[in-house]
Amino acid sequence: MTGHATLRRALLTGAAAAAAMVVLLPQGAQAGGMDLIEVEPYERVEINDAYVMGLLPEGDQNYVVSSPEWFDEDIEAAKGYPGSSILPNSIGVGVHGEDGEIVLVEGVWRLDEGVPFIAVVPEGQDWGYGAQPVALEDEDGWGTFYFDPSAWDIEGVSAYTITATDTDGRVFDEVEVSLDF
Repeated sequence: MTGHATLRRALLTGAAAAAAMVVLLPQGAQAGGMDLIEVEPYERVEINDAYVMGLLPEGDQNYVVSSPEWFDEDIEAAKGYPGSSILPNSIGVGVHGEDGEIVLVEGVWRLDEGVPFIAVVPEGQDWGYGAQPVALEDEDGWGTFYFDPSAWDIEGVSAYTITATDTDGRVFDEVEVSLDF
C-alpha cells in the first residue's frame, strides 16, 4: 500500500470461468490452518516476523499487509482507500518477493456463500498447500488469505498457481502469479 513491502505485485482478476479441474491436495500437504480466523477491524494478524495483516471495514475488501513496525501507519492510510473492490466470486492476489523468490502470497476473496478453500501450488509441483483465510467478525461475503512459504520450508519458488474453490469444491477462480511479470 505505502511501499514498505519488498515487492508487491497485485493481480486482480474477475470471476473466472475456471477449468473443470479439481486440485487434489494430499492431506499431509495442506499447510496452514484452514479454519477461518475471525478478527476485529484493524486487528493485527501476525503472518510471520516480517509481515502482518489487518482488515478494514472502510471501502470494499479493504486490507493491509505490512511490516509490523509500519502497521499502525499503514492502517491509518488505508482508511482513506477504497479497497480492492473485486468482482463477486473471485480472488485478488499479491506477492512479496526477495532475491528472486516469493516470500509471501496474500490476497482477498469474495464469495456469495461461505468461506473458500484457497490452494497455493508451487511451480513444478502437482500438489499444493492451503492458504489461511481471515475475515472480519460479523462480515459475510469477503475476507483475505495468506500463505507463508517459509513456514513449510519452501525455498526458491518464483511462481505459484492459486486456486479458489467454493464450499461445494467447485473452482470459482484461478490465478497464476510470478515475479517475472
